[in-house]
Amino acid sequence: MDVVCLLCLVLTISSWFASAERHSVYWNSSNPNFQWDEYTVEVRINDYLDIICPHYTHGEVSSHAAERYVLYMVEREDYEVCKPHSFDQLRWECSRPFAPHAPEKFSEKFQRFTPFTLGKEFRQGESYYYISKPMHHHGKDCLRLRVDVVGHKGSGKNHYDKSKVHETEKNLDGEKVKFLATGGVHNPSNRLPADDPAVMEPNVQRSIGSSAAQLVSLSLLFTLIPVLLALMLQ
Repeated sequence: MDVVCLLCLVLTISSWFASAERHSVYWNSSNPNFQWDEYTVEVRINDYLDIICPHYTHGEVSSHAAERYVLYMVEREDYEVCKPHSFDQLRWECSRPFAPHAPEKFSEKFQRFTPFTLGKEFRQGESYYYISKPMHHHGKDCLRLRVDVVGHKGSGKNHYDKSKVHETEKNLDGEKVKFLATGGVHNPSNRLPADDPAVMEPNVQRSIGSSAAQLVSLSLLFTLIPVLLALMLQ
């Protein structure tokens, strides 16, 4: 019976880790998803949200033209007016647009509990809000994102108001501006893709010194399996 229980525990832990997904958001003004009023990403508990900062090769744009942002995690009221009310709401800074090898990437894990004092805890059925302010003093004043934590039956995908899509498309046609799925108007070589789970990230996924989260869950899983197997064989 002990062996059966341990085997069930291993299978449960394995399925729990395997169920986590990653959702990438390319945080830049040329991402067309930010043109809609209600840009929303659906996640489930234990999923990750990856914020990909603007990134350029040296000489591609001037330092003044490169986009930089301060991101905040705020309440609904602050999200509506797109203005943080406290310095404590500061979450990340996209301040290295010319980082070597790859863009800065920051990750949020939507977990119920965290062992860290300053860590964030999330609940299913709740919505969480992110906004940013530009440090480069040009372009769109505020980019904002809503993240809905849904149950296992949720789609886990991006969605937005379709009426806003048609309205924005008309505006873009009038201004003769075309947003490409693989990049944006501020980036000549189109290195900043829009959010698409099928888009492959560079081989080097984290720029030097970034705060990207490590995949601790997988390493923990591989550590637990030999221990549990050893207990089973005793």
